[in-house]
Amino acid sequence: MLRKISPRELLSVFAIVVLATALGALLPRVLPTFRAGENWLGDFRFATLAAPEPRNKDVVVIAITEDTLATLPYRSPVDRGFLVRLLTALEAAKPKAIGIDILFDQPTEPAKDNALRRKLLTLSVPVVVASAGKAEALTKPQKEYLIRFTEGIKTGLVNLVTDRTDGTVRWIYPGDSVGGSWTPGFVSHLAKIIGKKAPEKDLALVYRPGPGKGENAFRVFPAHAAAFLPKPWFAGKVVLIGADLPLSDRHRTPYAAAWGGQAGNLPGIFIFAHAMAQLIDGRTQAKIGTFNETALIAALAVIGVLLAMLDLPLWAKGGGYLASLTLFWGGGFALFGYGGIMIPLLAPTLGFVTSSSMSVAYIGRRDRQQKKFIREAFSRYLSPALVNQLVADPEQLNVGGERRELTYIFTDLASFTSFTERTEPSVLVPLLNDYLSAMCGIFLKHGATMDKIVGDAVVGFFNAPVDQADHQARAVATALELDAFGQDFVAELAGKGLNLGITRIGVHSGTAIIGNFGGEQFFDYTAHGDMVNTAARLESVNKHLGTRVCISGVTASACPDVAFRSVGALVLKGKTEGLEVFEPLADGEADSAAMMAYREAFELLQNNHPGALEGFRKVLELNPSDPLAKFHISRLEKGQTGATILMEEK
Repeated sequence: MLRKISPRELLSVFAIVVLATALGALLPRVLPTFRAGENWLGDFRFATLAAPEPRNKDVVVIAITEDTLATLPYRSPVDRGFLVRLLTALEAAKPKAIGIDILFDQPTEPAKDNALRRKLLTLSVPVVVASAGKAEALTKPQKEYLIRFTEGIKTGLVNLVTDRTDGTVRWIYPGDSVGGSWTPGFVSHLAKIIGKKAPEKDLALVYRPGPGKGENAFRVFPAHAAAFLPKPWFAGKVVLIGADLPLSDRHRTPYAAAWGGQAGNLPGIFIFAHAMAQLIDGRTQAKIGTFNETALIAALAVIGVLLAMLDLPLWAKGGGYLASLTLFWGGGFALFGYGGIMIPLLAPTLGFVTSSSMSVAYIGRRDRQQKKFIREAFSRYLSPALVNQLVADPEQLNVGGERRELTYIFTDLASFTSFTERTEPSVLVPLLNDYLSAMCGIFLKHGATMDKIVGDAVVGFFNAPVDQADHQARAVATALELDAFGQDFVAELAGKGLNLGITRIGVHSGTAIIGNFGGEQFFDYTAHGDMVNTAARLESVNKHLGTRVCISGVTASACPDVAFRSVGALVLKGKTEGLEVFEPLADGEADSAAMMAYREAFELLQNNHPGALEGFRKVLELNPSDPLAKFHISRLEKGQTGATILMEEK
């Protein structure tokens, strides 16, 4: 169940979601550790879950391997006579274009150098030769020789754009200005000459999965065997020539996240092959975009807040956090595995953890303040047990105001004003304090909420701020104990020569508006409504009836285990309709002869029978001190009839 929050607290929760979303969106972009982690998670999903694809049919790699070098007179530079023979054989196969990822930045044997240059200039197949930018850090003589050798030949910069956080090649290089003129990137130039769109800026590189783990996505042939292979294998293809050597020109790719450096670090010519295939196929990276990514982070932040607001045990809430993250991460892997869509995992997780942590801290602080407020606000109203119950479950409390059913008790000491006038303060103050302390103790014993103490009057109620299903029965039991205490207290004082009046009690149940009324510094948790006034009137009518306790029929009807006798339907001052009122009876009193006679007489009274007067006189014969019998006799002797009694005074 979610904890309740006020509109003001809702703004704080919204601010938490916004802040968590901002942190989740921004931190991975500015902190290298987060970027590297997000990159690794994406690379790992790609390397392990990307669906296998057949080898690409448009790009072929001719690799200069260690076996190739073993057939040549020297390892470096690559024998240019060998390259002439290789290009001649390829020209005969009629490929679509040839890309040579070899820097011709130094002379070898002049005759072979000249032969290769003539071949490149006269080749009937479009060819792009490697050129160098700042990244290769060539010496001045190397730069000058490279420019002279490639003059009149199409060139492309062989730069590889790597991620600064982890060194992984992630983009296709568009080109750059070299020597004051624009030189396209190696793959970009190749794409342009075969009629494909070349990137104008760094383009996210989409690697092509191979047919199986560790298998190449392209057909790869050793350079020393290429001249002997069937010509159709190269016809109409883009042929890339470059080195595949274990210790040079190898670069980290996303495969390294799952396969390790040895298998995941590819030769530059293979990376160019992936880029070339992407430009030919027109592939783009399947990402959800910045807006959707931010929305995803916000959604996780909201989930984090909602989990923090759940009113659950710590173990259950912790399980909810773990389950949510497990589902999210599992969904992220599944979404790529089945749909090819890559979503960020760390950024939303950061938003989730941030919002959860901040919400837990916020709610914890709110709960501590709420509990402190409850203890301070209700310790003088409620018993310690009820205060602890409210502190343990503040959701029961609605101090802002609510309409609910209550049972009110009003008490008052008869003739207390005259008693104070004839009693010394040194005697009066401790006497009154003892009385009030005992009265309040009885209220709290039965679970009442103390409303107020005004002079000698004590007021309390039941069924707020916590629910009490038996609030009527609690109130009647409280009234009976208050009455018994009041009689004992009066008798005790009489033994000391002090004449104190009886305690009058009124009890009524009904619906009222209850809450904290007052200013910010001074307030009372109290109720307002007609039922409260009625309970006060029932206390007051005791002095007219001669009784000590009056309980409304509304309250009495909910107490089947308590014996009552009817007082009548009292039309209280200011009212037009009668309220059934009862007097509770002590144990054993209900079956006495006097009480049976009272019931018979009251029934006659209700039926306007002329024998009612004689019936109440019979009650007095059995119980000469019965105040209600005297009251009804007085009414009947004045000519009043019936059980509806009009109260002309409060």
